[in-house]
Amino acid sequence: MIQYFRPSFWRVVMRDPLTWLAIAVDLTPVVFVLMFGWGAAPLVLLYWAENIIIGVATFARIILSGLKSWGLIGGAGSLFLAAFFTFHYGLFCYGHGVFVFAFAPGMEFSPPAPGLDGVIRMMQAAIDYAPGMAIALGLISIYQAIAIAIDYSPTSQRETPSAIAEMFSPYGRIVVLHIAIFAGAFAMAALGDPMIGVLALILLRAAFSVVGRSWRDQKMSELQSNIQS
Repeated sequence: MIQYFRPSFWRVVMRDPLTWLAIAVDLTPVVFVLMFGWGAAPLVLLYWAENIIIGVATFARIILSGLKSWGLIGGAGSLFLAAFFTFHYGLFCYGHGVFVFAFAPGMEFSPPAPGLDGVIRMMQAAIDYAPGMAIALGLISIYQAIAIAIDYSPTSQRETPSAIAEMFSPYGRIVVLHIAIFAGAFAMAALGDPMIGVLALILLRAAFSVVGRSWRDQKMSELQSNIQS
């Protein structure tokens, strides 16, 4: 934990192009706050929909991790792990989404039955909720695709988690981030969505993204060092 207070650690983190790309993507909602008057509700819907995109990316990461560790046999085996993740994470996000949609003012949408079709319909409702939502989610999707390509490129020297570690990685993010986001969003709604508070939510999300990515990379480096020693 102490490494996060060392300038040397952050010099390494900030030299990573993915860090700057993540910051740029995470700060994009500022544009929509200023252009379209986004309040707390569109941000909460955006971050819920982002979880779905991260779920799709995690599905790919689980399979790629298996392929990288154990070849074709590992890739085939990781398909079962990816299928279990899809079922469990999908239900998790569905339940989370029901709560989020109930929170959003003016949302005339009744959550459908659980399942792939239901999640797709909820994603479409989130996209339609506020102008700029499709652009923000598109940028998030591009970032996730680039991160996967860099992490799992055949020529990459980055340490990557096991398939099981990849499977569990989104859950901690959801719990920590959304407790903070929901608390802040409810406070902003009670105060009438003051712009300074909404911008603070975006900055909180961006800071969490950088810390989360750097923590992940640090843990992988420590694991690799332990293996080599």
